[in-house]
Amino acid sequence: MTIPEILLELDEVEAELALRAVPAEIVQAANRAFAEWAHAGQVAPEGDWRTWVLMAGRGFGKTRAGAEWVLSLVRLGRGDATECCSRSREGAGVGEWASSGLAHPQPLPLAGGGTGEDLRIALVAATVDEARRVMVEGASGLLACARPGEIAEWLPSRGELVFRGGARATLFSGANPEALRGPQHHLAWCDELAKWRHPQAAWDMLSLGLRCGARPRALVTTTPRGGCAALAGILAAPGTVLAGGTTRANPHLPEAFLAAVEAAYGGTRLGRQEIEGEFVAEVAGSLWPPALLARCRGAVPAALERVVIGVDPPASAEGTCGIVACGLDADGVGWVLGDHSAGDLSPEGWARRVAAAAETHGADRLVAEKNQGGEMVLSVLRAAGIVLPVTLVSATAGKGARAEPVAGLFECGRARLAGRFAELEAELGGLVPKGYAGPGGSPDRADAMVWALWALLLAPQAEPRVRVL
Repeated sequence: MTIPEILLELDEVEAELALRAVPAEIVQAANRAFAEWAHAGQVAPEGDWRTWVLMAGRGFGKTRAGAEWVLSLVRLGRGDATECCSRSREGAGVGEWASSGLAHPQPLPLAGGGTGEDLRIALVAATVDEARRVMVEGASGLLACARPGEIAEWLPSRGELVFRGGARATLFSGANPEALRGPQHHLAWCDELAKWRHPQAAWDMLSLGLRCGARPRALVTTTPRGGCAALAGILAAPGTVLAGGTTRANPHLPEAFLAAVEAAYGGTRLGRQEIEGEFVAEVAGSLWPPALLARCRGAVPAALERVVIGVDPPASAEGTCGIVACGLDADGVGWVLGDHSAGDLSPEGWARRVAAAAETHGADRLVAEKNQGGEMVLSVLRAAGIVLPVTLVSATAGKGARAEPVAGLFECGRARLAGRFAELEAELGGLVPKGYAGPGGSPDRADAMVWALWALLLAPQAEPRVRVL
C-alpha cells in the first residue's frame, strides 16, 4: 500500500501519530510524490493531445498542477513524453521511498537518452510580474515545488529559470504577443489565459513557436471567463483535452472559506464561473445580459398585491416543466419569487409541483401555456386539486418575440429578481430576439417566467364599465 492509502484508512488522530512514527525523509519523499496526493483533474491526462486545458474554480490547485507538470517533464529530459504525470508512472520520490518497505511508483527512463539540455519552456501569464509572483515564486510555483538543487538559477531580471540539467523556462506576458514572435519552445504553461489582455494574439504567437521536439505541448491553467473567445476556440480545437473541477474538489481548503463563498456567490453567474469552474459563454445579443441580471437583483418587499405562477408544461415525461412564481408590489414592480421547475415528471407529478408552488407563495392565479396538451393542461391541474383561476395561453409568436417585451420591463426597472436563480438565469441569458441560443434545447423556465410577468404587467386588463338598468 502507498502512504496516502494507509492514511486514508485512519482517523485524524491516528494519521498524525502514524506520520510522527515515520522517518522525516520518508515523509518528505511522500510529500514530493505529487501524483500520489493529487485530486482528480490535477494529473496530466494520457493520450495524444497537444493542449491540456485545466479549467477549474478558485482554489482548485491549478497552479500546483502546472508547476508539477513542468517539473515532471524537466526531470524526464524531454518535452514529448507521454503520460509523464500519470498516477501509475510518477517518478517523484523514487529511491527515497526504498527504505520504507512501501509500494512506490516506478520512474520512466529518459526517452532517447535526453538530458534536458535543449528543453525550452514558455511560462505565460497576464503579465510578466504575475508569471514571476505566481508561476515561479508563488506558494505553489516552480521554486516551491522543485526538489533541492533541481533549479540551478533563477534570474528575475531576465525572467528566466535555469534547471540543473540545462532546461530553461522563460517568462512571457499575454499583454505582449510580439514578445512570443520568434522564440520556439518544446512546452508552454499558460496561466489564467482568460484574463490576458490579448489572449488570441498571444496564443497565436505562442502556438506558432510551439514546434520543438516530437510532441510539443501546452498546458492552460485558468478560471473560465465568459465571453473569452480565445478560450472558447482553444476548447473547440482538435487535440485539446479538458479537465478540471470545482473549488470544493480541493480537500485542503478551509470549510469556513467554502461556506463563505458558497453563501456569497452560490447560484450566481459569477459563482458558476469562479466556484464551479464552468465556462459560461456570453451570448451575443442576449435579451438578458449578465450585467442586466445583476442590476435587477434585490430584496422582495414584505407585501405583494398579486402572485401568479407561470407554467410551461413539458412536451414529454423526459422534459422540464417550467414553474416560476412572480409577484407584483404596490409600486407596480414585478418580482421573480421562485423557480420550482423540474424534469422527468408525469403530468400528475408536475401538476402537484405547481400546486405546491402556488401554496408556498400564496398565488391567486396560474398562467399555463396550452401548446403542449391543449385543454388537457387545465384538466391535469384541476385533478391535482388546484382551485385557483387558471388562464390558458397559446404561444403564437417566437420565443424571442414573446420575451422581448418582458426583457424591456427589466431594463426600465419594472421587473426584478428576488434572489439568485442559476438555471433560470442561464436560460434568460440564451434568449435573443430571433429565438433561443441555449443552454439546452428549450428555455422552459424562462418561458414560465415570461408568462407570469406578462400576466402581471402586460396582459390587457378589462376596463370597468357602467351598466345602466
